[in-house]
Amino acid sequence: MRTSCLLFVVSIASLGTGCATTGKTTSGKTMTYDCSGAGKGWDDCTKQADAQCGTNAYTVVSRKIDSQSTASGTSEMSRVLTVSCK
Repeated sequence: MRTSCLLFVVSIASLGTGCATTGKTTSGKTMTYDCSGAGKGWDDCTKQADAQCGTNAYTVVSRKIDSQSTASGTSEMSRVLTVSCK
């Protein structure tokens, strides 16, 4: 439930910020990237992981994808990538 709420908040926040890709350290060398929104994809997350961990110097822990309905009735993809730097 907490993850769903977090993803919803992140999705709504990305609408107001131009759908920016963000990275967040969750513990030690584990990083979480939100690459949700129109015009974004997994490549946006992997580029951020490459920049922080080194090119291909990480292991993908999880990829979460979800479709969120917006207030205008359209659908937007929510993508969250979690990696562990080597």
